[in-house]
Amino acid sequence: MRGPGLLLLLALACAACSTQQGPQAERGPAVFFPPPPSTPRLQHLASWSSATEMGAGGGGFRKFVLGEQPDTVFAKPYGLALANGSLFVCDTGSNSVVTYNFAQQKAGQLGARHPGKLAKPINIAVAGDGTRYVADTVLGRVMVYEPDDTYRGALGDPEAWTPSDVAIAGDTLYVTDIANGQVVLINRHDGRELRRLGTKGSGKGQLFLPTNVELFDRKVYVSDTGNFRISVFDTSGNHLHHVGSLGRSPGQFARPKGIALDRQGQLYVVDAAFENLQLFDRDGRLLLVFGGPGAGPGDLNLPAQVEIDYENVDLFSDRVAPGYSLQYLLLVASQYGRNKINVYGFLLPLPDGGGS
Repeated sequence: MRGPGLLLLLALACAACSTQQGPQAERGPAVFFPPPPSTPRLQHLASWSSATEMGAGGGGFRKFVLGEQPDTVFAKPYGLALANGSLFVCDTGSNSVVTYNFAQQKAGQLGARHPGKLAKPINIAVAGDGTRYVADTVLGRVMVYEPDDTYRGALGDPEAWTPSDVAIAGDTLYVTDIANGQVVLINRHDGRELRRLGTKGSGKGQLFLPTNVELFDRKVYVSDTGNFRISVFDTSGNHLHHVGSLGRSPGQFARPKGIALDRQGQLYVVDAAFENLQLFDRDGRLLLVFGGPGAGPGDLNLPAQVEIDYENVDLFSDRVAPGYSLQYLLLVASQYGRNKINVYGFLLPLPDGGGS
């Protein structure tokens, strides 16, 4: 996971409760996945779409993000990152990355102006040293910013590729190239190409419209949207297996996008067409489907990305239903609808229901 940015979300949630504004101010009954009478595995904990719901009121954050626009914080969020106490949201509506630093209580925008102005930021990754890497599909570059948001430069030739997502392993960037159907490995400091994974096509080890990439246990997981599956490679480029196929049944996909893996190797996959997420075990067996289209708590509207956070589970413990412990958090971005950002928690039942 990419850091403890969910500190921000708790602070905003608390502010919303104190002002009693917005649909999330008063909590309703717990929303579980799967629903009763099945044993719950996930609980919807919070969602936000506007400055009022997030508790920003009329203060600086609201003025900075909204200006004179309607009361909507994120116009069209896509990629997310949580790192170094900050939340980063790639907003393809404003063509910038909206940032908020919790410790400093300071909002910002990354790539909103020259130099380093973004055209269509899709996904972002933040290195351990705080350097930001933003995949921009219109510019055809990975845009690089310093930890203080200063523009450093751009990586990649826009005539040669179309980057859509970035993952980081040490000094290496793994970049999905939707134009060539590959994952490109480059040195994150000088942009030197190291090698490529996969070839364009629909056969074994081939990719067609690879949109998202994640790394886990020396494996490379690629959301192969055009082939309706998640392809798995080792770091040398050998194809290992794939998860899912085209179809409408559970365990199948129509438009897989964002992916994330927990510490046990369980795989979460966003499906933008079905507007849900599917959870698979490390052997590719389906465990759970959750979300779904709608405007209620936990519902999704054209979801794009999912992130996992282990660092801040205690901050949401007061929202967890009695009898359960919170193991980690999932943050999901939707491009439309009232719930632009949803927070879910992965649950484990307490012994004897938490009783003595």
